[in-house]
Amino acid sequence: MTEHEPSLVNLNRDLSFFFSIWVGQLLVVAYSVADVLIVANRRPDLLGGLALGHAIYGPLSVTMTAFFSSITINATRFIAEKSVATLKHIAYYGFASGFFVALFVFFVLKYFSTIHHWSNQSPYLAAQAKNYLDTLTFSILPSTLFRIIACIANSIRATIHITLLQGVGLIAKVTLSLTLVDSPHFHLGLTGCALSTTISFYIMCIAAIFLFLFDRRFSVFRFNFVLSRERSELVALLRTGLPVAFSTLSEVAAFGYMAILISKFDADQLSAHQIVSNLYNVGYTLASSLAVLVSVKISHALGLEGPIGAGRKARTAIFVTIAVGFSLLILHMLFGAAVFRLHTADEKVLAISNKILIFLSLVIFADCLQTSAAAALRALGINAFPAFMQIISLWIGVAILGDGFATQRLWLGSVNLVPAAGVWCGVFFGLLPSALILSLVAVGGNKAIRKHVQRIISQCT
Repeated sequence: MTEHEPSLVNLNRDLSFFFSIWVGQLLVVAYSVADVLIVANRRPDLLGGLALGHAIYGPLSVTMTAFFSSITINATRFIAEKSVATLKHIAYYGFASGFFVALFVFFVLKYFSTIHHWSNQSPYLAAQAKNYLDTLTFSILPSTLFRIIACIANSIRATIHITLLQGVGLIAKVTLSLTLVDSPHFHLGLTGCALSTTISFYIMCIAAIFLFLFDRRFSVFRFNFVLSRERSELVALLRTGLPVAFSTLSEVAAFGYMAILISKFDADQLSAHQIVSNLYNVGYTLASSLAVLVSVKISHALGLEGPIGAGRKARTAIFVTIAVGFSLLILHMLFGAAVFRLHTADEKVLAISNKILIFLSLVIFADCLQTSAAAALRALGINAFPAFMQIISLWIGVAILGDGFATQRLWLGSVNLVPAAGVWCGVFFGLLPSALILSLVAVGGNKAIRKHVQRIISQCT
């Protein structure tokens, strides 16, 4: 074997792992897209109710996934340290916390499914949204268990099995939705959509449990209920999981507020924003997949080589992320307009979408860099700082800069921004400083940053 062959083998493994994660992320997006397409085709009168249901269920599911990502980060480090006993504790507390998270999400869905929360909507759509959320409550436990096993699988690079299960689940969901929503035999409407999602999660959950119990690669995580537990591992999971969960929830809420902000203008602006958001969601799957790879690589290096080796991996990850982010920016600029034309033939909406395109491309670049830098810092054990930066930067970008550009209280030189483009412009200028700061911290490491902060404080005093 030549000296370059080990590097090529590692590169192939990393690319295969990344591709498995990315396909899985695309399949997750496909679940919601499938619902929209099927309902739009079979029962377009229910699209409003589906949007109301997704507005509640979507952020909750994304936040759950973000919280359980702490399992991947912590488990990967201890796999490198070959600490089998600790891995069993991580799995135990992962599943235990999963039951509490599932119970919390169950009550949240029940709370928001009551009619009085939709009093400003039509009674018909409110009733449909209630039925949709009520049915989805039965999917919470299997979806939670599936996400936990998926995070464990990421730590041992068995993601391909999870991706295959997601593909099987998507096929089952589409088949069931076509049958249950509106067919000669069933007319369940949005209840049929939710029921298909629930059945799909039960299929995936049962298959994932069998994978966890009988695949030898998961053997290091199989725990015994009678063994004593290390409470420090629960603290570590919460310390890593809660900040990323809060930052993710804040990010989802900020993008929801973007839609509310743009809706104050006119329907064409909102339509253009929705089309642009669809392209953003697809591009972000690549950025989030890269962040998972970054966290796994750095966590493994931290356990195997210590802080110095992990710091080297973090620097490499940031440079790779810059290249990937710049590539995404170019691809969006080149092909974004063509993708927009696949959504609509309305020239006014297309004109607004094309004005947003430059800012969409810049946002993808900044968000890709920020997401990977935050993942690198979490893998290095720095949790609160990246969460704080992500929350503050996005809300400053949306609520202050975006609102200012949209209402023309703020100006970008002589550029005349339409309201939707102004909001996206504000998001970019909010994200960019955070992305640069987090990247510099990830590249410099704890000691370098502490030294710079102490020097700044001494100069100020």
